[in-house]
Amino acid sequence: MMGDLYHGFGVPNDIAPHRFLLRVPEGRGGIVEMIEDYGAAGLASGLRSICRVRVARATWRAVAEEARSYLNRRLREKGLPPSRFGTGETQIERLLGRELCVLAWAVETMNPEEAAAAVPKWAAYRPEELWWMFTQVDRDAGEFDDQPTGWRSGIQLVFNPTSAPALERRKKRRTVDRSHTLDLFGGDL
Repeated sequence: MMGDLYHGFGVPNDIAPHRFLLRVPEGRGGIVEMIEDYGAAGLASGLRSICRVRVARATWRAVAEEARSYLNRRLREKGLPPSRFGTGETQIERLLGRELCVLAWAVETMNPEEAAAAVPKWAAYRPEELWWMFTQVDRDAGEFDDQPTGWRSGIQLVFNPTSAPALERRKKRRTVDRSHTLDLFGGDL
């Protein structure tokens, strides 16, 4: 039943949703593309879709399994069914697409070994941090044929496996029971 409500990685079964499309060519070669499809929202502005990034197929293969696991974990957090990448076109919900696009921008110039090592660094960031990074790159150089400058080149440095060790996944803050703490203004010291 959930499969009827969503396509791919969490894209709602609506008419012309804002989403990302991952296009993977058949065979072992070629170029993988990430396209942002603005859906119905793009009709008003006249901008229907834009190719965000192109990545060599070998580099994509090096990150695809870990990226799939990450996206499926994010879907499970929302109670949505998991998905997988295949050849052809895979739909990705717009916020998840932004997260994946940051990874694609980070690895677009890396060889497959470097790209595979960059994934743990990417996965250590919180979703809202990745959305912020996407916004910064989008503002400066967010199309596939833009040179990696500004934030885009910065992301490539941050995720480069030789630049710094991967961060451990940050734990969510837990609430602190304050019923047993001293009253700073009560004088009971």
